[in-house]
Amino acid sequence: MLKFLKMSTNASLSLLYQEVEHLDNSTLDVFIAQLQALRTNRNFSDKQKKEADLLQKINKTLSNSQLQRFQQLNQKRLDENIEAAELTELESLVEKLENLHVQRVKNLATLAQIRNVSLHKLMAELEIKPMLNG
Repeated sequence: MLKFLKMSTNASLSLLYQEVEHLDNSTLDVFIAQLQALRTNRNFSDKQKKEADLLQKINKTLSNSQLQRFQQLNQKRLDENIEAAELTELESLVEKLENLHVQRVKNLATLAQIRNVSLHKLMAELEIKPMLNG
């Protein structure tokens, strides 16, 4: 059975190294394998967290009430029946949508890079379509 090293959280790396130096080869091999497994799990977990965070950002959109208001105002604009204050409100919503689209593309590109696939392939895999065309 592997003897576990008991160390305080403030133990230095040099103390750890000194303890590991005294391990026999088979115990050292087990210890190294456990360290490698720990590192792999951490890397995998970090990658999953980054991907989940990016996916949440990618799916971000205006609230339902903002989208409904955008559609109402846009229809008024198309009907050429929009007041100046409404046009200003519409322009503000368009700016918010454009900013969301820019962030979405940046986050998609980052996720594609993490997954080592093209942006086009990632969008196809995720069945991503344009958020809204005004």
